Amino acid sequence: MSTAIYNINEASKASGLSPSVLRIWELRYGWPSPKRKANGYRSYSNHQIEDLKRISELVKHGTTISQLIIDGLPRWPTDQVQRRQPSGLHYAKSLPRPAGHLEAKLQEEILAALEKRQTSVVKELLQRAMWMVRPQDEVLIALAPVLIALAELAEDERTLPDALELRQLVKERSLQLLRRFHGPVTTWIVPVQDRDQSLAALLALVLNQQGIMTQPWFQSGAPTTGEVVVATSTTGSGFPGRRIGAIPGSDREGLNEIIAAEAPPQKRESLSAN
Repeated sequence: MSTAIYNINEASKASGLSPSVLRIWELRYGWPSPKRKANGYRSYSNHQIEDLKRISELVKHGTTISQLIIDGLPRWPTDQVQRRQPSGLHYAKSLPRPAGHLEAKLQEEILAALEKRQTSVVKELLQRAMWMVRPQDEVLIALAPVLIALAELAEDERTLPDALELRQLVKERSLQLLRRFHGPVTTWIVPVQDRDQSLAALLALVLNQQGIMTQPWFQSGAPTTGEVVVATSTTGSGFPGRRIGAIPGSDREGLNEIIAAEAPPQKRESLSAN
């Protein structure tokens, strides 16, 4: 079966939602997230059209769009599989609270934007953290909350639009901050999958801040020297050794546990209010 592609006017006609409503929802909630053609026009898939039809029907019967976006798209009563209720950002919110008032406020804003699935706002706040936060504080305030929240949302089947781009931003910033550390590497962080590379980079940064000379391993094969720690979002991959995920699982530790259990006492100056 071929995959039909709809422009915004065709998507509007098929779903019963006006083009302006589709644009507003995308801007405000990051949903739907249509692809863009080379000319910049929106391109909706069959799957997105079906979701829009369902949303349209629910909104007409009194359910608010914000509730649907935040709580997740419900299934019809006739669906065979019962959707698991979202658990919220439990692990992301369990991270230690920054000492400074403005730092804590920025962390709260990032968590709120993630919970509301406002991808564009999350990107803006990550950029703000780079400008405003001391490098040693970015993990707790911005980078770890984003990565942990993305894992929780994915587990709740509420994958954030542009999640791959957000993971890439976390990876790039973690690698930039890792350049501040020099010395013989004693620990390697090996990602199981490509999507785990952001976790590997961030874990390496966390361990360096805790005094353990660590680097992510993005080469083929496995390191032949030093301790190996596996960064994984899956279970039962067959990799031996210590396993760490963005969120904990039956066979792995969670990033929030590593930060909360091993983070040194915080002694930092508050952000300038200017």
